Amino acid sequence: MAKNPRYFKDLTPIDKIMDRSAKNGFLHFLSNRARLTNIWQQIVGPTVAANTTIRSFEMGRLIIKVPGPAYLEQYQYECQNWIKRINIEFGDEVVTKIVLRVGQS
Repeated sequence: MAKNPRYFKDLTPIDKIMDRSAKNGFLHFLSNRARLTNIWQQIVGPTVAANTTIRSFEMGRLIIKVPGPAYLEQYQYECQNWIKRINIEFGDEVVTKIVLRVGQS
């Protein structure tokens, strides 16, 4: 079977696909999530980091697990400050909202 040169001409090379993804696609998302996990303790401090866990991060929404209602009440006042500090660290508006949820460790 002969190859159709027009078919192969229209395909996007893998290096261009990877480059696009690294700039604003899935790879960019994964690198942001990994970086956020790495800098969380630096942003919130060791005491808060010991009492919180990043549960998910999707489309600017960061969900943080806390061990009980008292922590939820205490930390809710810090969320806006954390958002600002995270976004300064990234140099972009990566996190738009932090949601605190009570959960078991």
